[in-house]
Amino acid sequence: MSDAPQLLIVADESAPWTDAVMALASPYLRTVVVAPDAEIDTSAVEVVVGAPPDLAAIIPRCPQLRWVQSTWAGIDAIAHFASESLQITPLKGVFGPAMTEYVMGWLLAIERNVISRASHTQWTPTLEPRITGKRMGIMGTGSIGTAIALAAKSFGVEVIGLNSDGRAVEGFTACYPGADRLAFAAGLDYLVSVLPQTAQTDNLIDEALLKRLNPRAIVFNVGRGNALVETDLIASLNAGHVRAAVLDVFREEPLPADDPLWSTPGVYVTSHTAGPTPDEAVAEVFERNLKRYIAGEPLPDAVRACRGY
Repeated sequence: MSDAPQLLIVADESAPWTDAVMALASPYLRTVVVAPDAEIDTSAVEVVVGAPPDLAAIIPRCPQLRWVQSTWAGIDAIAHFASESLQITPLKGVFGPAMTEYVMGWLLAIERNVISRASHTQWTPTLEPRITGKRMGIMGTGSIGTAIALAAKSFGVEVIGLNSDGRAVEGFTACYPGADRLAFAAGLDYLVSVLPQTAQTDNLIDEALLKRLNPRAIVFNVGRGNALVETDLIASLNAGHVRAAVLDVFREEPLPADDPLWSTPGVYVTSHTAGPTPDEAVAEVFERNLKRYIAGEPLPDAVRACRGY
């Protein structure tokens, strides 16, 4: 019998999740841990686990490949490999709490003037507005968007959503299809994007959409940089229509030192740190999907080849 590996864990030795994944996979499949640039026999590989940039070169070398488990939520680098015969599963269902902390933390800090008040050296009894009664729109109504929506509702914020087809989702007062993005944006005090990177999400947050927001709105982008037309946002901030923008993701990362976003008043750059991956998350998601894979069942989190997420 061949001793070629059936499952590749593609990661540096320092990755904290490899031992747990190895322990889960080994009873079912011949499993090895390999560095991203390792030369190895891939003729029998049917499963690979790793970060999308590390897997992009390995996937075409695995003729028997049936399942790819990403250790990232974003699978931009490998989404195009998804097909009826190859299931690709992102790291889903683990980032909601962290993203909620990020969005609500920054929202409260800005609206309640926490950042400025921290440096006050004299009595300043001016009152800040509350967020109760305000209107938030979340672009992307999956597990992350839903977690944020439920948290915002607990503060008395009305939350509406934008998704591909306008389907109703728990936690949202209403949801709009992507084609109605301008109607979705009308009258929003807070705009939050948690969208994945696909051809359908390119440039959705542009001048036309920003103009629909309420004056002094706050914009958050914690999904992917392709959704935001950065020059249009800068113009809206400089014109005073948008009050602040909390940006975690960008078209080019790291954000170049000479990018105008660094010097635009009201912009807060957080360097792609909004949703750190818990060490245990990779093993938890892998175990959930492994049970279904071994049983021959479809993986519900698998990327749909027709839409890229």
